Amino acid sequence: MNHPKKYELFVDGDKYEWEKSAISGAELRVLAGIPDSAEIFLKVPGKPDDVVTNDTVVDLDKHHGPAKFSTQSPGSQAG
Repeated sequence: MNHPKKYELFVDGDKYEWEKSAISGAELRVLAGIPDSAEIFLKVPGKPDDVVTNDTVVDLDKHHGPAKFSTQSPGSQAG
C-alpha cells in the first residue's frame, strides 16, 4: 500500500505533519491554530526570517530538514 509522504514542520517549537509538498500561510494558520492577528515567520538559517502571509506558499521540499516557523502577536518583538 502506497502511503503519501508526510512533511514535518514546526511552529513555535510544536511539531506538525502535512501531506503536501507546499503549504500556504492560510493553511498553516488552520493547521497550527494561529490567529489571524498573529504574524508568521519562516526561519531561514543565516538570514533574516521571511514573513509568511496568508497568500505565501512555502515549498517544503526546498528545506534541509523540517521547515520551522515562528509567530508573533501584534505589538510584541520577535525573539
